[in-house]
Amino acid sequence: MQMARVSGLIWAWLLLCGICNAISNESLLKEARKGGNNIIDVSGKRFKRILDSPRQSYILVHLTATAPQVGCSVCLETAEEYNTIVSSWFKDHPDGISRKDGEDSPRLFFAKADFKDPQNIPEIFTFYGLQHVPRYFLFAPGGDIHTYQIIELSGNAGMERTVNLINSIRSATNISDFTMHQPTDWSLPIISGVATFILVFIVKRHSNLLFTIAAYRPLWAIFWTSFIILMLGGHMYNSIRNAQLAGVGGNGEVMYFMPNQTQNQFKIETQIVGVVYGGLLISMVSLVLGLPHLKKFIKDSKSLPMIESFLSILLAITVYIFFAAFTAMFTIKQPGYPFSLLKFSSLFK
Repeated sequence: MQMARVSGLIWAWLLLCGICNAISNESLLKEARKGGNNIIDVSGKRFKRILDSPRQSYILVHLTATAPQVGCSVCLETAEEYNTIVSSWFKDHPDGISRKDGEDSPRLFFAKADFKDPQNIPEIFTFYGLQHVPRYFLFAPGGDIHTYQIIELSGNAGMERTVNLINSIRSATNISDFTMHQPTDWSLPIISGVATFILVFIVKRHSNLLFTIAAYRPLWAIFWTSFIILMLGGHMYNSIRNAQLAGVGGNGEVMYFMPNQTQNQFKIETQIVGVVYGGLLISMVSLVLGLPHLKKFIKDSKSLPMIESFLSILLAITVYIFFAAFTAMFTIKQPGYPFSLLKFSSLFK
């Protein structure tokens, strides 16, 4: 009889410990709202408390690595896709609870662990022995830290892959009211409208000058040469190597150049170099070939010397700036580079 009482007390104590250690939906919601993006950070040691505690909710964990040294271009793509998924869910379910399944509606929360610093690998990465990223782990209600389902990536980057991932989540969780809300990008319509207005205004006010410029052959030579440089500069190299667009530094800042890396580079690095090359080419050709022909367009001989002097100084300064940008790039890639003209390094970090 005494042994039965002791055994009963032990089971009651274990049950009480399980209840105390359980993580409630309110606690998960509070954790999600800490970062401001409704994503629970499990990069630290508390991932065990969140994932190994008894719970009543699904938790989708995004394991990724945006450190530049990793060179994971897909990780940068899935970061935006994951944010779209999370914002879509919480837009319709601010408390994380499904609306269409009665009182026992499933709950869904989102977590993330990002490998940003090679000197500080998140413990969750070593715990699961990850060999590649990004990965999606779905933890079901009532499970433990070792029980999860892997959600595979499928489809092309962007909306297609985002929709496929949402459909996979709906299938795995039986949540029927998970709808994607695609954010509206107003930048393209605004830019197109402003550009159209400016173009129409210029054509109506200065049509004769525009026709004269359009018939100027050296200008077309400058344009097409610059276009070829911009299109071919590093494009094939980036496509073959599948480099990531940009990187993230130790403090979360965006990086456009890989410091101390003469063999590796981001995609945006070659784009910047192509733009600088094109700008330098246009400035040099305009300075050498364009200015001597300026008098053909300006009939007022009195103002011609002043305009020529102004444009000569302006183009010379432009050439200087573009060349200074090149020296700054060399300094970022190779700190031993001894030459510098202007401190442009901060623009490319």
